[in-house]
Amino acid sequence: MLHPGFLVVLVATLTALAWQRGALEPVIGLAPPRAMVSVEGRLVSVPAPVEGAVRPRPPVPVTTSGSYAFLHEGPTGEPVGFDPCRPIRYVVRPDGAPAVGAQLVADSVAQIAAATGLTFVDAGLTSEEPDLERPLVQARYGDGWAPVLLAWSDETVHPELGGPTAGLGGASVVPGADGRSQFLAGGRVLLDGPDLTAILAGPDGYARARAVVVHELAHVVGLDHVDTPDELMAPVTGARTDLGQGDLAGLARVGQVACDGA
Repeated sequence: MLHPGFLVVLVATLTALAWQRGALEPVIGLAPPRAMVSVEGRLVSVPAPVEGAVRPRPPVPVTTSGSYAFLHEGPTGEPVGFDPCRPIRYVVRPDGAPAVGAQLVADSVAQIAAATGLTFVDAGLTSEEPDLERPLVQARYGDGWAPVLLAWSDETVHPELGGPTAGLGGASVVPGADGRSQFLAGGRVLLDGPDLTAILAGPDGYARARAVVVHELAHVVGLDHVDTPDELMAPVTGARTDLGQGDLAGLARVGQVACDGA
């Protein structure tokens, strides 16, 4: 979180899988001061909020109760989430995906969008190779934060997918444009292609495989694990293949954060 009195703070902290770290500094000019982050040794301006921007979709009310937890919280316990006034772009690296991989991604993104009220935009395919040290800003994607990357791999390439781990997900924490708020940005879902192919071949395979992708996307938008087997965000996948009552409450809350500049 941002601590009063600190002129230089860490603005991109470790998440379930994430990665990018940087320092926040004020940038003073004719325009309002803008925060900057250090990306691969160079300072990059935090994208400015669009003046008068409104969220494309209304927030989802919290209508359920159950166990949920946030990966990142502000000073009063509020969740850190994506700016709801900015559509969340995502790209897919299809190499190593099962035959229904594209449909799994589309269905899973739709579930998270519906549960959070956040807007997701399919930005197409990419050749970007998944990397634990994925930069937040990449020339291939133009200005602004890199889109969320969904990619397929296996434990021989990414040992962190070893054992029962079928997927990993997370995003980075960055400052708002004025440096006084925090949001999620970038993000990545890494899926074990062979594991999900095996899951798809079993009973209720599509629903169980989709549950893995939804679980990892929930990490991307800010949910943490809970020690409740009735929730999809339990650390070990059980019989549940859809979002539980606590999952839905937590996802609604991460989608209710105020827009940057609001």
